[in-house]
Amino acid sequence: MLSSTRRKALFNEKNVPRGGVCLSSFVVVRSGRKVLVGKMAKPEIWIERFFVGEEFAPTYYTSGKYLLPARHLAWYESPLDAAEGVIRDQLMLNLPKKSIHLMQVQSHLRGNIDSAEQPPHWDICFVYDVKVPARIASKLHTPPWFNDLHFVPLSSISVDDFTRGHGDILAEAGLISSS
Repeated sequence: MLSSTRRKALFNEKNVPRGGVCLSSFVVVRSGRKVLVGKMAKPEIWIERFFVGEEFAPTYYTSGKYLLPARHLAWYESPLDAAEGVIRDQLMLNLPKKSIHLMQVQSHLRGNIDSAEQPPHWDICFVYDVKVPARIASKLHTPPWFNDLHFVPLSSISVDDFTRGHGDILAEAGLISSS
């Protein structure tokens, strides 16, 4: 282990890893053995409303791959409040906060500590589970910031169907295969 990795992970505006750190809330919305996935439309809305990085949103959009409902946390926002915001503001669903359950916290580190071009980036992901009955799932409408938003059988999707790590969230949660 490199000595530079053996420092306390104390982050403030003067002490952030070169590759950055993101705190995100992901919401795994399930109805039976299906999970809610979407494809991005209007990257500018994702940048402004859901805190997707300006350098990533166009790539997510052009990939044509699935996203999970998610967003980065705002300053001083709790992960649960962010998850509630995803459900309310991104999915346009009115679900009680008590229906949102913490599934797990995941940590993903990408990049290379010795690389100036791709320094390590650390994602801390708070993954929430929400189960909705079929009667609510059937009333879901696709908001204008999604090209497509629908439930798909977990058995029919793989990590490769998702953009930038979103499939990894489901794989690490044990919901889909990692291969």
